[in-house]
Amino acid sequence: MFKEIDVRQVLSMRGSIAVNLSSDNSSKMRASTNNPLDGKEYKIMEEFHVHIYFMKNEIELAQQIRDDLIRAIPQLTYVGELILKPIGPHPRPMFEIHVPAAKIDSVVPVIDKKRSGLSVLIHPVQDDELAAHTVFARWLGEKLKLDLSQLDPAKSSQHVIHGDI
Repeated sequence: MFKEIDVRQVLSMRGSIAVNLSSDNSSKMRASTNNPLDGKEYKIMEEFHVHIYFMKNEIELAQQIRDDLIRAIPQLTYVGELILKPIGPHPRPMFEIHVPAAKIDSVVPVIDKKRSGLSVLIHPVQDDELAAHTVFARWLGEKLKLDLSQLDPAKSSQHVIHGDI
């Protein structure tokens, strides 16, 4: 599901989180609290945010998808109301759901099936909001252009690795 990333790339980019992708090609995303490459301790990703975008003429569809996701995914820790205008870095109206990191791999296929063609951004919650919304982000459907000026990079981050995940 997620593109393989060498953990050394992540470590060179930032100092507050290490993401290890499993080597068994199942591409499950896990966080590590202790990295043998540098001996530092990193914050565990405990949650992912999922933003489901819609156009103003798709409000009823978005509400139906939201209701379907609530019924289909009991692991959700938060379900936001529909936000009817762009807000923060988000270029379209949207609603947000939160998924525990331990459940993200099993939940993404359900979201993909239920999204009815709407664009979906999935990103981990971490200190470096810029990296979370770019380097570690995954899109289902059309990738939208975010207003990255709204996002704070981690103070220790000097480099951002660009690319889709």
